[in-house]
Amino acid sequence: MVEFDRSAFIKKFQEEATEYLQRLNEGVITLEAEPENRELIDQMLRDAHTLKGSSRMVGLIEISDVAHRLEDIMVKVRDGDMRYVPEMSDVFFEALDTIVFLSDSAGTDVSEQTDIPALLERLAVVAGNGKSDDEAEDAPAEPEEEKSPAPTKQPVGAEKKPANKSVKKSSPKKAVHDEETLQTRVQHTVRVRTEQVDRLLNLVSEVVIAQIKDEQRSRDLRGLQALMNETNQLWSRVRTSAANLSTHDSGGFNEELEMLDELLADQRKRLASIVKVDAEDASRASTVVSDLQEQSMALRMLPVSTVFNTFPRSVRDLAHQFNKDVELEIEGGDTELDKKVLEEINDPLIHIMRNAVDHGIESPAEREAAGKPAKGTIRLAAKQEGDHIVIEIADDGAGIDPDKVRAAAVRKGYVSQTEAKSMSDREASYLIFEAGFSTSAIITEISGRGVGMDVVREFIVEKLKGSLDVTSVLGQGTTFRLTIPLTLAIIRALLVSTSGRTYAIPTASIEETLRIDPAEVIKVEGREVIRRQRRTIPIVHLRDVLGLESGETSGRKLPVVTVGFSGHRIGFLVDSFVGEQQIVIKTLGTHLVRVDNVAGVTILGAGEVVPILNVPDLMHHARQLAGMRTRQAAAAKKAESGPKRILICEDSFTTRELERSIFEAAGYDVETATDGALGLAKLREGLKVDAVVTDVQMPNMTGFELTRAIKSDSRLKVIPVIIVTSLEREEEKAEGIEAGADAYITKSVFNQDTLIDTVERLIR
Repeated sequence: MVEFDRSAFIKKFQEEATEYLQRLNEGVITLEAEPENRELIDQMLRDAHTLKGSSRMVGLIEISDVAHRLEDIMVKVRDGDMRYVPEMSDVFFEALDTIVFLSDSAGTDVSEQTDIPALLERLAVVAGNGKSDDEAEDAPAEPEEEKSPAPTKQPVGAEKKPANKSVKKSSPKKAVHDEETLQTRVQHTVRVRTEQVDRLLNLVSEVVIAQIKDEQRSRDLRGLQALMNETNQLWSRVRTSAANLSTHDSGGFNEELEMLDELLADQRKRLASIVKVDAEDASRASTVVSDLQEQSMALRMLPVSTVFNTFPRSVRDLAHQFNKDVELEIEGGDTELDKKVLEEINDPLIHIMRNAVDHGIESPAEREAAGKPAKGTIRLAAKQEGDHIVIEIADDGAGIDPDKVRAAAVRKGYVSQTEAKSMSDREASYLIFEAGFSTSAIITEISGRGVGMDVVREFIVEKLKGSLDVTSVLGQGTTFRLTIPLTLAIIRALLVSTSGRTYAIPTASIEETLRIDPAEVIKVEGREVIRRQRRTIPIVHLRDVLGLESGETSGRKLPVVTVGFSGHRIGFLVDSFVGEQQIVIKTLGTHLVRVDNVAGVTILGAGEVVPILNVPDLMHHARQLAGMRTRQAAAAKKAESGPKRILICEDSFTTRELERSIFEAAGYDVETATDGALGLAKLREGLKVDAVVTDVQMPNMTGFELTRAIKSDSRLKVIPVIIVTSLEREEEKAEGIEAGADAYITKSVFNQDTLIDTVERLIR
């Protein structure tokens, strides 16, 4: 007999387990606040029981054992034998994380990565059991009914005796359950692979393009009808003149005039009929295609709670990590969004949430000192506005200090001192989205690394073609507003013409369109600008940004499209506005993965292929053209300055040589010292270095003492100091900050990329 292959069902189990694990994660958070929630307790018990059984069915015994322990706990909580207290949550989360890890590992040996027996023992202690309950593994979650004695085998021919009347009958509840089990269940859902839905939506987009072409043909027909009407009017005048000139013997000529008159009248009538039928068909087709598009899109729509519901656990863990008290409020979880868009927004939301907990919400002591509640609040909300979803992440924390942002931007070379002074507070706030930007006083493994908010901008604006806004009040809090299209396949765009070519600009990025008089264009510091609503807006010709030849504008007024991105506004001069319409986005294909200024193409009704402009690219190149300083100029200056030199202060030979090899492989010159005192002596003797990398625990002079000495020396204090140590406690990191270190990297998270990336950020 062929052995049953359980491995074929592991993928199905993984899909199913994801839903149960998410519910259990959410349940633990809720149960901390509502320990008497009987409905939730029952749900968590059922989920743990299902995980236990289904994992055992597919041969994932370790998952079954862990789920069994969770079930033990929930049974006792349900039966009132124990009360759920928040202290139980940590081991509960550890168990759920372990199940996720075991599920992803799909039955492979993970004994080196995780200690399952120790976890089972901790869970058993929480459940109040000193030993395993494997013997009761298959016991039902509900309290057991009284069991009847097992039937005994009777001799052949023996008379059957009536059943013992003392045996308890099946309860009505049990009978109803059995009856429901026997009934055929109607399936209200069908599992469909994502790839199939994607192919369907691609076909729908082709239908939409065909509809756009049909609408163009309808317009052409109406144009032909108008031309026919003009022809008939002209013919009427010609016929009258011809009739007046005709003689008595020109009967044949009059007959031909009559025939031509009837022919033209018949053509006009038939064309009117065709136009009418076509208009009716086009209207009906438009309705059907619109419904088809809407219904097919609904197949890929999921509630944002799919993503939102993972954050209560994440925020809880982050708050513990940063020693803060934070409450997360979630609104609009039932708002639906395209699955592909949902997959893309998860990372940006994680970065914003981490930023809110780390930099936004103050410590309980700081909040109380400022007259705020000790517990901070973060609100995560979603709502639909037209064909876009708006997601807001608001905190009641310290807010963004625009002066601090300006100072950091000048210090790190993002803008000049003059540009920083001319920036409004709102414009300064948007500097946090620049790649590598951070206002943190020190770089650690969890903050100050300048990665995160630039990722948010990249995903929301560049990938999702949405928009990003931030408002902040110092001392009161910050709100991030993400506006995202419902789908990535179809958008609304403004069609513009420049140098004889048509381009599409997504309307989500357009603030306004206007026509200006040439006299309104003025020059400020050598740049062309216009004044709108008491603001100065730089303007550039779109053709110059795209590298096209000059064209002619239609009319005396100059058409301008004002585009907003990352707090900046630029007006693009075009030759003419073509119109606004819904367009289908087509990618450029793998052979054209990256084309400057172009995000994709669309096909118009007449079959014309029109490029869709990439707004972030467009703004970047426009700012360069307008003479604004960019980080590329700073990078070029850095490249011209030659190799940088690093001083490594480390008493361990192995660590010192490892760090030396890392920096030399990256192109740095390296000097070494075996302790802090020798390192400081080299610096004071005139050794020129761009950064110092130091351990803390060294003979003669510790890394903290070396850092204080460097930062208190007027000649040396500009040298960045990076501490690399095994000291991980918060008070030790605080001492590093107090000493003046620019970065604090613990050896537990140390890797080559972390070290090189940190140094490069500090010395550029």
